[in-house]
Amino acid sequence: MKPIILIISVLFCLIGTQRAHAARFTPTNLCVANSNSDYESITLPITIGGDYATGSLQTITTVVGDTEFPGGNQANTGDLENVIILLDTNNDGTPEVLSTDQCNYDRTATPPGCSTTQNITIPSVAEDTTFRGRVMLSFNDLTPADSCGDNTFGDTEDFLLVADVSETITITDISSPEDNGAITVTATLSHNVRDAAGFVSFTVDYATSDGTATIADNDYNATSGTLTFNGQAGDTATFTVIPNADIIPEGNETILVSFTGISNSTHGIDISDTATITLEEDDTAVELTLSKTVSDLAPNIGDTVVFSLEVSNAGPDAAVDTSVLDAVPNGFTALTPISSSPGSTFSITGNTINWTGIDVPVGGVAIATFSAEVLPP
Repeated sequence: MKPIILIISVLFCLIGTQRAHAARFTPTNLCVANSNSDYESITLPITIGGDYATGSLQTITTVVGDTEFPGGNQANTGDLENVIILLDTNNDGTPEVLSTDQCNYDRTATPPGCSTTQNITIPSVAEDTTFRGRVMLSFNDLTPADSCGDNTFGDTEDFLLVADVSETITITDISSPEDNGAITVTATLSHNVRDAAGFVSFTVDYATSDGTATIADNDYNATSGTLTFNGQAGDTATFTVIPNADIIPEGNETILVSFTGISNSTHGIDISDTATITLEEDDTAVELTLSKTVSDLAPNIGDTVVFSLEVSNAGPDAAVDTSVLDAVPNGFTALTPISSSPGSTFSITGNTINWTGIDVPVGGVAIATFSAEVLPP
């Protein structure tokens, strides 16, 4: 291209979702290029910077055109325009060439000029990172050896670009016995949330809803509230859900937990995760029968007889830690325990029998015995 004085307008369009986002930190400044205004120059009417998903492929459309002033000189039709996109991917102050393309200037176009379309890959990072980039117009070289050297290739403009790691709030599924009281639920922030001032604190709203456990059946108490996060990766916040204990076997039941809102609308934090709380059934369904027999149905006064208590279990579950409270009728004295099933406790106070800790398998029988002396009528 012959050296003429032009103002080249460069328009960048990054195709993809963008969110307003402050720079996370100030990266190393790029070296200063020596602008040669005797040749073509460029301006950036809009800012190229913004948030783009880490590792994503983004399309940049560059429109080269315009004139120095109304009625001024224009580049000749057919002049070659080289467009070079650079990015300082290691933040050492020297940008690397990411993409190059070229187009032929057309004075007859409306508006006059030409355009290129280039694809660049956003650097892959573990946390949000700001990079400084550069766009260059070159009239004689598509791959300049030193992007920080004397700018004999055409003027440059620098820009900021943020490689954005999607921050998420996750909730952990949890299981707990139904009758064990309050259940603690934990929410965790996956990545740092930062701006130029440092970590950004924010709040998230949560609420429970019916799964197979329902409020109508009094299975649990509805819970909602607000959690606060300090913006640092790994930060956690907790809340509790209260199940209601009962003695009715209903099987395992579930409660659902979800997020309903967030105070931070600029960082694109994902709060779509949900959790399931499983209330583990700890009630049993048993059919127990208690029978009491005596060794002599027609004893004489002063005789000692033996009473037997039997607890039988027809199922469908095993009976665990069952208790029997019974009373010995009048006409007996010297009530003395003899034996009881292993693991159980058998005691007599006055004429009251207290038998506790009885385990009875399905189809099984637990037995306790005691003796008594017959009193005169």
